[in-house]
Amino acid sequence: MKKITALLVSLIMSCAVMAGCSDSSSSSSSKADSTSKAETSAAADESTASEAGTATDLEDTLTAQYTKKIQGESLAIDMTVASEYDNSSAVVEIAGGNMHMKMNFMGVDMDIYNIDGVMYTLDSESKTYYTVDMEESIDDFKSEMGYGINDSYKFISSETTDDGLICETFESTEDPDMELESGVTLDTSDSDDYSFTTTFKYYFNADTKDLVKIETISDGSTTTVTVNSFTTENVEVKLPDDFDSWTEQSFDMSTDDIPYDAELDVESGAESAE
Repeated sequence: MKKITALLVSLIMSCAVMAGCSDSSSSSSSKADSTSKAETSAAADESTASEAGTATDLEDTLTAQYTKKIQGESLAIDMTVASEYDNSSAVVEIAGGNMHMKMNFMGVDMDIYNIDGVMYTLDSESKTYYTVDMEESIDDFKSEMGYGINDSYKFISSETTDDGLICETFESTEDPDMELESGVTLDTSDSDDYSFTTTFKYYFNADTKDLVKIETISDGSTTTVTVNSFTTENVEVKLPDDFDSWTEQSFDMSTDDIPYDAELDVESGAESAE
C-alpha cells in the first residue's frame, strides 16, 4: 500500500505543479493529436505567428509552435509557479525517453527520475532512494509537464501588452462527467450545466518569440507560471555520479495500512474488508 501511495503522491504533486487547475487525465491523446496538427501547420506557417495579431487560429499561434517543441526528444524547463495558495518551483528535464523532475511543492522538496521505465525518488540528504516500475511512456507526460495546448483549447486572440510581450489567449471548457472506476460515471444529465471554462494566457518575448510566462484563470483564481529558462538542446538525464553508493529503501506494510480489498461504507463512512 505504501508503494502505491508513494507513487500516487509523487505523480499528483508533479502534475499539480505543471497542470494547474484545469487539465484532465484524459487529455493526453488530444494533446498528441493537436501536436500532429501543429507540426504540419507550423512547418509551413512558422512566420505567420511572428507578430501579435497575425495568428488566425490555434495552429498558427506561437503557443502551438511551443507545444511542438516540448513534444521533441529532449527539453529542459525551469519554472516558478505562483498562486494565491502557494509559490513553487520546478525543473523538468527530458532526454532519450528518460525524465528528471526536481521541485519544491508546498514546502516539500522532490527529486524524481524516470530511467528506463523505473521511477527513482531520491533523498539526497540521506543518500537513499525508492524505486517503482512505471508503465506510462514519457510521451504521455510531456504536454502536461510543459503546459502545452491541445484540441480542447479555443484560440481567442493575439495582442501586444503594454510591456511589449505577445499575449495569446485561449479558453478550454471542461466536461464535468468523469470516470470514477471501471464503467462507473458521474451522471449530470438531469442537473444544471456544471461545465466550467478556464482561460489561458501565454506570453512571449516579441523579439525572440521565447515563452515568458503562462497565466491560468479559473473560477476567479489566477496561477502564474514563469518560465525562467527553456531549451531543447544539450539535455542529459542521468542519476547522480555517486548513485552506486546510495541505499535503496523498501516500502514496508504497517498495521495501520488499509487492506487492498478494503471497501468504504459510503453511508456510515466506516471501512470494511472482505
